Amino acid sequence: MKKIIGILLAGALVTSAFAADVNAKVNLLGSLFNFSADGNKVGALAIAEGGQGWNPSFEMSVNGDVAGASMKFFDAGATKAVSNVNYSIWFKPFDMLKVTVGNFSTNLNQETIDYSNTATGIDSNGIALSLNASGFFADAFFAPGWSDANFGWNRTNNAKYWFSTKEGDEKAKIGELYLRAGYSADFGTISAYYNYVGEQASQKDVMDFGIGYKNTFGSVEMFVNAIAGMHDNKMGTIRGELFAKTNIDALGLAAFVVGGYAMDPVKELAKDKLANADKADAAFVGATAKVTYNLGSVTPYLYLKGNNFLADAFQLVIKPGLTGNVGSMSWDLAVEFTAQEKIVIDVPVVFTVAW
Repeated sequence: MKKIIGILLAGALVTSAFAADVNAKVNLLGSLFNFSADGNKVGALAIAEGGQGWNPSFEMSVNGDVAGASMKFFDAGATKAVSNVNYSIWFKPFDMLKVTVGNFSTNLNQETIDYSNTATGIDSNGIALSLNASGFFADAFFAPGWSDANFGWNRTNNAKYWFSTKEGDEKAKIGELYLRAGYSADFGTISAYYNYVGEQASQKDVMDFGIGYKNTFGSVEMFVNAIAGMHDNKMGTIRGELFAKTNIDALGLAAFVVGGYAMDPVKELAKDKLANADKADAAFVGATAKVTYNLGSVTPYLYLKGNNFLADAFQLVIKPGLTGNVGSMSWDLAVEFTAQEKIVIDVPVVFTVAW
């Protein structure tokens, strides 16, 4: 009897010290109808596995008071199966200091329409030191990326060291370095970052840096980011980001605007983001907006996107849609009009079950 009580007490201690979470989702995409003016092509009833490369399909985490770990599995289509796995372990040697080993991601401020369009962030693998004390926060992230090496046994020569040097080198080599610091108080949050990338896409000494401010004014949440990118010891791109959202009863409004100028574009800065600089000595302006109206069981919405209004090949997306739930399954049905020289009309549908 004493042994059973001891086991139960030990289990209670473990339960109180650690919290284990498992999250998973199945996401399927479909197209009920598609028309493309390029060749007058028509299609109907297509289905695809909906893996999102930025959103884990399966995630496990264990977190305690001073240490924890997580594993995230990503997939990007049925033929690719699991395309990426991110591991991380964190621990706190002191109350105000957190050390993360493995995958780490952060940014100054992120818009919540597409959740992907700020150019102030990083998502990579390495060692991060995070300080948080009385409103002040700071991160120092040394990000060499994953190494193809089994350290300690069966060693290979494919290690990616953040710092390395060898005989004959004019200077030591360092990997990507991301620094962020900020302060939060009644006036809002002000923060700044510096990201040294090094050699990237045939450009050398690539770096970007910026400052951001966010606050809530009544029911309006907003932020502004100012960013500059350099390469080969010269200024390449300047970029500004502005986001605001509010709710008025059942009505939701959100808008994200990007603008800037590229003297000599930093090729990887804002790649695949909204309004990326596409040529030298040119301005760029882009925007997204979303309007929603909550009717309880369903929510109609209107999504608008202009990728770069000043680009030679300007693209405009107009997407009215409707979201709702059937039990544990959420669905999203829309009619998407894409105009870029030729018009494409699509009727996409998304089914998701998450647990």
